[in-house]
Amino acid sequence: MRFENKVALVTGGSSGIGAEICVRFAEEGARVAVVASSSLEKAQATVDRCGENARPFACDVSDVGQISKLVADVKDEFGQIDILVNAAGVFYPTRIGETDEAMYDGMADANLKGCFFMCDTVAPHMIEAGGGKIVNLGSAAGVAGRSNYIVYSAVKAAVINMTRSLAAALAPHDINVNCLAPGNTATAMNENVRTEPEYAEIYETIKQKTLSNRPFADPREMAGAVLFLCSQDASAAHGTLLLMDEGLSAGY
Repeated sequence: MRFENKVALVTGGSSGIGAEICVRFAEEGARVAVVASSSLEKAQATVDRCGENARPFACDVSDVGQISKLVADVKDEFGQIDILVNAAGVFYPTRIGETDEAMYDGMADANLKGCFFMCDTVAPHMIEAGGGKIVNLGSAAGVAGRSNYIVYSAVKAAVINMTRSLAAALAPHDINVNCLAPGNTATAMNENVRTEPEYAEIYETIKQKTLSNRPFADPREMAGAVLFLCSQDASAAHGTLLLMDEGLSAGY
């Protein structure tokens, strides 16, 4: 029960790694604001897994006005925000010659703009309260380039370095800001790659490049890493990048 009497606000909480983060926080005593991108119904599915201490919220993090309302609503519901996890984001190919302006803007707004303005909106409440914990989700794609995901790689690299800058600004206020960079993780987003024959070649490429024996990691382990970064055991970590990609970025 490391997080008893703490309130965790988790964007991207309706599915994938974000949902597992919500569940694990609830398991360890936190009250959880589960945020979905578009509807309370999506968030409710995770709330049902979390139990009575979780509540559903909806927010398109690319809209700064919605972010302001979300933070105000969470404060009204729980009275405080001790932990912020920015897990919201989108993931789709952005290849040379195949990426239009709307695709670029959607990628940058959801993954980078939303992350910044969530931090920018929540941090003053944490400063007033005397401290807090923030974890941004980067990606292994922000550490090494991805030829089919050029913009995604760029914005996740920006999230990683923005985390360092936020840490520099907020560490004097006893706010830890750190970044988890997952690699390929088994979620609904990539179930087709893991299971459908037409993606067998892509799956084999991932398998060959991954140093460990698991081409796709367990999302609950990613959630566990987030909880570590939000715990007292990580009190000395400010601006840290925790890369968990089954060795993919380490080389051959």
